Amino acid sequence: MTRHAASEGALLGAASRDSFSRLAIADGLVRLGTASVLASAIGASDDWADAAVLGLTGVSALALGLAGRRTFVRRRQPATARVLSGMASTWAIMVLFGTATYVFSGAISTVDGALFESAAGFSTVALTTLDPSELSLSVALFRGATQWLGGLLGLTAVVVALPRAMRGLVQTPKGEGGSADRLVPTTRVGSQRVFRLYAGLTTACFVGYAATGMPLRGAAIHAMTTVSTGGFSDNADSFATEGGPARVVATFFMIVAGMSFFALFWLLRGNHRRFLASPELRLYVAIIASVTTMLVLDVEGLSVGDALFTAASASSTTGHAVVDWTLFPAASLALLLVAVATGAMGASAGSGLRVVRAWMLVLFAGRELRRQLDPNAVIVVKHANRPLSDAELDHLTGYQIAHFGLCAVGSFLLAVTGAEILDAIWGAISVLSTSGPSLATTAFGDAGGIDRVGRLVLIPGMLAGRLSILPLLLAVASLLQVKDLATRQVRRFVWPDQ
Repeated sequence: MTRHAASEGALLGAASRDSFSRLAIADGLVRLGTASVLASAIGASDDWADAAVLGLTGVSALALGLAGRRTFVRRRQPATARVLSGMASTWAIMVLFGTATYVFSGAISTVDGALFESAAGFSTVALTTLDPSELSLSVALFRGATQWLGGLLGLTAVVVALPRAMRGLVQTPKGEGGSADRLVPTTRVGSQRVFRLYAGLTTACFVGYAATGMPLRGAAIHAMTTVSTGGFSDNADSFATEGGPARVVATFFMIVAGMSFFALFWLLRGNHRRFLASPELRLYVAIIASVTTMLVLDVEGLSVGDALFTAASASSTTGHAVVDWTLFPAASLALLLVAVATGAMGASAGSGLRVVRAWMLVLFAGRELRRQLDPNAVIVVKHANRPLSDAELDHLTGYQIAHFGLCAVGSFLLAVTGAEILDAIWGAISVLSTSGPSLATTAFGDAGGIDRVGRLVLIPGMLAGRLSILPLLLAVASLLQVKDLATRQVRRFVWPDQ
């Protein structure tokens, strides 16, 4: 870092420390500002007032982001805690900018309502209190863009930042071979490849929707919210009134969005054998096929296409809906809940516990049960024909325990706010998986049935679901450290001689 950069001041903080966090925020603001300005320019002819608000907030975010990029330098090997705090800070700043946009544009009159809407957007949760038909073009595009940006942030976290910071644990494989054959040989190259693949899928999805006859506004919004697994729709009833071709496009891209970007990269590189041999991909496809079959057999009058659409939406944690699945029989609802909770593949745009972690949990439980029967048995747990160390299994088990703990806490808090216990369990699991729709809302993501306190309670779960639970756990640990420090200071003041 040059002396000039150090003396230039600290728009986002001191340049001599926490550079990764501040640069992550700057990058997020640049992307948010660019999206806001584009939405403003496209929607200016529809509603100039909303376009002006979006243009103002967009230019402000863009200016702050560019200033941050000029001021700070990027550390080559930041600590894991810095990576986690940087991602969480970026998410929080973008949510605040989104909240201001909704309030100033008049789309939402209350701050808490705007905060919920913004958090749902950037966390790619398919919940909303808005009526899409009443939104101007610029605000509707901005709402879709928040989910697209949230999906990109989540992908960057699970594909680039966390695997390199945490040295590529089993749930986030770094790949093998030379640098050209790896998705993330370096942080910069990995980020560029993820962005190009993500943008390419979005463009292909948009072309697919437009080719079915969907209006360009709907095609753009649905493309952004399908590839990001966000699930926000330009229609109040999601895909229920869309034609068959549009549903086919949505089904295909929801399945693709739930796949690991490592696997997609292998496919694009022509490594078809490795792509098809992925055990997690096989499990992911098997879950979708099983749910589809169960729905066809259990739900009277449901077509195979609609059953596959519903299964793909649940397993990829997208949240799009083609029928009111909340009226399904209990057996189908139970299976859908399992699919939502299990979630998509690791290193994908989707979320949830992740298929690989769920499978590891089954293998770990089987090993422990066999050990109870034969304590002297030597049992090796393998994944992709590789034996897993006890350290890897311990890490996975700790993550799974924390995940289930957050589901329990979220369910309890929703129940306290007045939700029925089954609705509370569904809502907490669905939000933590970044799906959104549940028995507590509607199949189409209308969160109007949840009171204001309940919606605010869901926001931490949205953060945990989008960026993995690690940033939230880091925040809790920081709060506990602050509490301990404050307690020591109070004791020194009250009992100075002790």
